[in-house]
Amino acid sequence: MKIYISGKISGLPFTEVKAKFQEMQDFLETLNFEVTNPIKNGLTQQHTWEQHIARDVELLLPCNAIYMLNGWHNSVGASIEYDIAIRTGKDIWFESHVVKNQNMVLKIQNAIHEVTGMKFNEYITKSRKRDGFFARMLFVYHCRKNRMKLANIAQYVHRHHTAILYILKKYEDETTYNPYFRELAQKVDNILNQPQ
Repeated sequence: MKIYISGKISGLPFTEVKAKFQEMQDFLETLNFEVTNPIKNGLTQQHTWEQHIARDVELLLPCNAIYMLNGWHNSVGASIEYDIAIRTGKDIWFESHVVKNQNMVLKIQNAIHEVTGMKFNEYITKSRKRDGFFARMLFVYHCRKNRMKLANIAQYVHRHHTAILYILKKYEDETTYNPYFRELAQKVDNILNQPQ
């Protein structure tokens, strides 16, 4: 999935803005996104605001999603990008929600890795291999158990929310009828239920 970073740039020290956008690019790449960073739009600081926003919109349009940095609503450019994202049906991620969810998601990912040996990017691929599907089921189930919205879970695993509903139903079947999966699920539960 291709995601565009949007946030306030004008009126802030450029070195701080550049560092913040790079930090977010690095973070989103760890979630397996292909990231479009407008700081790297090919224009210089000498170009006009209008030239920058035109180029940034051009970069935003082919993306599937937009990542709104905290404080984006104080930026005319980011507000324009947000409006375009809504009107073109892109997924919209907010930094504040992602950071809150990310702590919980990392715990789930680590527990699954400890039990299955699989890394997150290995089980969110299109592969239908059994172990990958089981790891994906565990991830989806525990995200939902922690009250994450279906749409957000779908974004993490790069699937439609209807696929998430299918996985949740399949989880119940597998824990009931599949002793191998039930054992995996129990081990992940035990890790996640350990006192912090």
